Amino acid sequence: MSDKQPEKAAEANEVDENGAAEEVVPTDPPDGLEAEIADLRMDLAESNDRLLRTVAEMDNLRKRTRREVVDSRRFAQADLLRPMLDVLDNFDRALAADESEADDADADRQEAFRKGVQMIAQSFRQALQDHGVQPIVALDATFDPAIHDAVGQQPAPEGVEPGAVMAVVQEGYTLGEMVLRASRVIVAQ
Repeated sequence: MSDKQPEKAAEANEVDENGAAEEVVPTDPPDGLEAEIADLRMDLAESNDRLLRTVAEMDNLRKRTRREVVDSRRFAQADLLRPMLDVLDNFDRALAADESEADDADADRQEAFRKGVQMIAQSFRQALQDHGVQPIVALDATFDPAIHDAVGQQPAPEGVEPGAVMAVVQEGYTLGEMVLRASRVIVAQ
């Protein structure tokens, strides 16, 4: 054995008079120390639990805040766009006006006026679409109270299922999944 090996043994174990290493058994910690270690471990576990809960709460708060911001923007858009739908309705009424009593000279002016109003209405529809507003397809669809407002009922003609939308009195519109205005419809009985 070299001189260095007994030194290593002496470091790890106590050496008796003959140079033989004896194993050192750790002694129990003092009485109060064991209880204090247990308390510290419990405090650490509680702190870790509180930290994890706080992180989860912050993540939930961040998600909820994002959702509220998106909803707030959509509701603000809805408040802006609802009155525009009435303007679009007035354009449609102007286009549907009866032209039967016009003479030839007036007919040319009315046709020019009509084309102008059509162009304005089309550009207005496009502007609404650019902001996410879509018309609700109601004609021949099954009545859905979430997107339709029944203003009347008529007996179902042959080949038309009861509950089907027979006519649209006023077109409805959506903004994403939000109904800006329900379609006012007449439903088959």
